[in-house]
Amino acid sequence: MYHPPPPRTQSHKRALRKRLAYTARMNDLWTAERVPGEVELAIWRSGSGPDPAILLHGITAQHRAFNTAARQISPSRALVGVDLRGRGDSGKPDSGYGLEAHASDVIRVLDHLGLEDATIVGHSMGGFVALKTALSYPERVRSVVLLDGGWPRVEAEPESMSEEDKQEATAISEGLARAFRRLDMTFENPEAYLDFWFPGSGITLADLPPDLADYYLYDLEKTEGGYTPKCSPAAAKQDSAPVSVEAPTLDALRGVGCPVAVVRASEGFFPGSRPLIPDNTLGAMQSALDIRHETRIEGANHYTLLWPEYTPLWTNILLEDGPFR
Repeated sequence: MYHPPPPRTQSHKRALRKRLAYTARMNDLWTAERVPGEVELAIWRSGSGPDPAILLHGITAQHRAFNTAARQISPSRALVGVDLRGRGDSGKPDSGYGLEAHASDVIRVLDHLGLEDATIVGHSMGGFVALKTALSYPERVRSVVLLDGGWPRVEAEPESMSEEDKQEATAISEGLARAFRRLDMTFENPEAYLDFWFPGSGITLADLPPDLADYYLYDLEKTEGGYTPKCSPAAAKQDSAPVSVEAPTLDALRGVGCPVAVVRASEGFFPGSRPLIPDNTLGAMQSALDIRHETRIEGANHYTLLWPEYTPLWTNILLEDGPFR
């Protein structure tokens, strides 16, 4: 028997209008393109100019993580946000993931754009992809900007790891577990998705800055029974191991020949947690990489580093002339 839908409340109508407004606003910020190939990639241009920086997101995210960065930077410099394979609107094969596959995709993007080389900006896993690209294709990477990612892999066996290394491994595992848990879930509506990220807060799209609200909306696709995250669970699971066991060691990082900038959050995945790049890890990175710029963003955690409150504190790296231009 057919059951008519419940009448739309004024709050429901306002939320719908908000969603449409966010979509229209972001359509002005990003222009979609497709990179053909066995795995088709969705890329998004923001701004114009001959020297775009390439933006790579984290393990379960997509290019809209850089909404605020694009709004800050694109009036002065072009950007290209990439939906890595298995995420966003890019192709989602059952297999074929890992840092080398993503690095090869970055080169496909550069070829598609007609770029001999570029500055690669990577957040979280995107930082590891940026470094892998610099190591595998050194002539194609002019500089790298690491946003709370790209720390060296520790080769020690668990029983011989220092207490600090064990704490870091535990923090990463706990942070990823929460992000991964949502990938197999179906949400009744975008507001239910927000409740996953902000449990019990009652936050709606209207309560969030537009750039952040759009990130959560783009992160979802409509399916039977509600909404599911666009990130493929297979992609996230297959990429988590390579980040842990294939990411460059400290010795391997010495092979990165281009200038590097490091932006790190003062907190880890959760408020008050240990940072993912503490001072001792930064010191090790400085011994191996040609780090020309380093910034610690006080009060930011791994996620909020890209939010409107904190993004303006590091975007000057991509705006100023110098080794990262």
